[in-house]
Amino acid sequence: MIMSVVEMQFRPDRVPLVSAGAMDLHEHDMTATFAADVGLAETQGKLAEMGQWLAVDGDPAAAIGRLVEINSTGPLRLGFGAWRDLLLGCQFENGRGELITVGGRTVKNVAGYDVTKLMVGQGGELGRIMTVTMRTYRRPAGVLVARFGEGPHMLSQLLLSAQRPHYALLTAHGLACGYLGDSRTLEHYQSVLPGIGAVSVEARTLEQDMQDRAAAWIWGRAETFRAAVPPTRVREFVERASLVDNWAADAAFGIVVGAAREADRARLAAAAAHVGGSVYFIDDQGRLKWDVPPGLAGIVGNIKAAFGK
Repeated sequence: MIMSVVEMQFRPDRVPLVSAGAMDLHEHDMTATFAADVGLAETQGKLAEMGQWLAVDGDPAAAIGRLVEINSTGPLRLGFGAWRDLLLGCQFENGRGELITVGGRTVKNVAGYDVTKLMVGQGGELGRIMTVTMRTYRRPAGVLVARFGEGPHMLSQLLLSAQRPHYALLTAHGLACGYLGDSRTLEHYQSVLPGIGAVSVEARTLEQDMQDRAAAWIWGRAETFRAAVPPTRVREFVERASLVDNWAADAAFGIVVGAAREADRARLAAAAAHVGGSVYFIDDQGRLKWDVPPGLAGIVGNIKAAFGK
């Protein structure tokens, strides 16, 4: 049905799906809607009461909306997907102060452009996120972390085997692969991992594992960087960027994060460009910074104009 100009002019204002600081959990559908200002740690605590969790990386103290806007996606992407996979819908306020609702509570809910995905990693340039709706997962009973001396080479073998991990975190100390599941699944991995070259296999609670990954995956905090490079050239990027120990990489997808002061940006950008990648930053004020390639500047400008920015 086509709305008349009068009907469009007097269309009632939309309201947020949940109020500030609130959440709406749908246990049986395994979906949840959160106000953007709710912290990640708080959401995990509430979902744990239902035997569920959010399979996302990010600072536990950060708000959910902030994690979406900076795209905090980390190594859990290998087993559970990125923010663009987990986010089913959101509400955001555009540059004209209008509340826009996109997506919904079902996986297949888009007719036309999937605007929801545009809100991931846009740093507030297209709009200020007000609520997010996302899928949840059954809470794992625990985690096994297998450590390997070799990095990307060992991972390529694991990805093609029955021992494919749920995450692969590469640091200066080597490759750590995480396996999450119920007790029976963990018992199986505990028996087979030592036989495929793991230097050590450590059992952890889910809480311990989340804390350790958050400590390594520092993207989103002040003066940090996030680089996207070919997975096979992560080591080359690290060496060219003169990174020592304050970095971590999603070895499966070639995402590298670490500390970066303003004086480090040119060196990091040059190292990323050399290996065919890109990099962007969080400045000392917590703002997202990146250089838009000349060929995309016009497109980005048109998109921002469409969002009233």
